[in-house]
Amino acid sequence: MKKLMYLLVTAISCILVACDSDSGTSASEGNENGNGSGSGSCTVEPKACPESLAEGTICDSRDGTVYKVAKVGDMTWLAENLRYYDCNMDKTTWCYDNKQENCEKYGRLYSWTAAMGLDKSFQKKFADLNGPTQGACPEGFHIPNYDEWNLLDSLVEAEYHYVSPSLRSKTGWTERDYPATDTTGFGALPAGKRWLSKFDGLGEETIFWAADEDHTEFSGDGGNAMLYSLDARFHFSGGGSYMKNDAVSVRCVK
Repeated sequence: MKKLMYLLVTAISCILVACDSDSGTSASEGNENGNGSGSGSCTVEPKACPESLAEGTICDSRDGTVYKVAKVGDMTWLAENLRYYDCNMDKTTWCYDNKQENCEKYGRLYSWTAAMGLDKSFQKKFADLNGPTQGACPEGFHIPNYDEWNLLDSLVEAEYHYVSPSLRSKTGWTERDYPATDTTGFGALPAGKRWLSKFDGLGEETIFWAADEDHTEFSGDGGNAMLYSLDARFHFSGGGSYMKNDAVSVRCVK
């Protein structure tokens, strides 16, 4: 079934590959932070990490953000979507609907190059990365590759049977056939996406980047990267690829 989901997502992506979703963020849409202020200036005010942390949390020393972590098998994951931003991410990361409160609740939506910490030029060509890539993740964590997402799938399926409900947060979802249980503590929220320059899917789906680029015959000249998705309509996860200049969520693995 997951293979079918992969083919559907990839086919849609390939049909639309000629469309360019990297139109940027105009003043009416929001500023570089994607916060909807339209100020046109980049400001980042990091804060220090707290002196002590609650059990099951880590602090990103770059900006003082505290994240929950979850352990699934031997894998340690951020149990929240990444919210990190710096001024080098101009027009490559957004808050859903350009509203800051959505960044605070759901995390940021990143283009693949922003997630991987790469120049925007790699939105249109292969980067051919080797080994774990920290990208925008906190120190000690990295962007999961497709094998790591598949390992997560296997671990969850072996212990809890249904993958998607076991990974999704109990709150925030427009429930369909498979209500969320969050038995893993992964806490995936339905953060939606920025796809073809429009925001879509809040409350319905969540999509995460993988570190791998799409090398299938449908991917063209390096403009697509792999993804992992969860949807309340299915008990399994989805796969496939999106154009690198689309924007989805980021989860980091240790």
